[in-house]
Amino acid sequence: MSEYDKCLASAQKSLAMREHSKIQLINKLKNKGFDTGTINNVLEDLRNSGFQSDERYTEEYIRYRQNSGYGLEKIIYELKSNGISSGLIDKNLYKFIDDYDVLLDFAKFKIRNKNLEDQKVLFRYINNFRARGFEGDTILKVIENIKRYEK
Repeated sequence: MSEYDKCLASAQKSLAMREHSKIQLINKLKNKGFDTGTINNVLEDLRNSGFQSDERYTEEYIRYRQNSGYGLEKIIYELKSNGISSGLIDKNLYKFIDDYDVLLDFAKFKIRNKNLEDQKVLFRYINNFRARGFEGDTILKVIENIKRYEK
């Protein structure tokens, strides 16, 4: 089996499990010891045949991370870290669900039956939500909504 075939098989195996960005595949294949020229040839062929697509990766990543309770800021940061261009991210901004709705669903699950009057508990959740990429005003609106709902 040639170096190209081994590299192609490895890339196809990774893509069969889940979508990967071009940069992620490059890093995986480099870590397995494949040379840059072979990697570039394999990735070009995969893109041309439709097996690898940064656009498809971006769409699926946005959906997956929002369903996992992450906000716009965090997801954009992660996409850029995974080699997705700002232009491609901007092109997909309309696919984002409003952060308020994402956080409300997540927070209802996360802080069910918790004492939000306890400042220590409240700040722990606020910090957790900020780390997930939500803005302060969105967090406060959601918490106020949940407090009203629980009464």
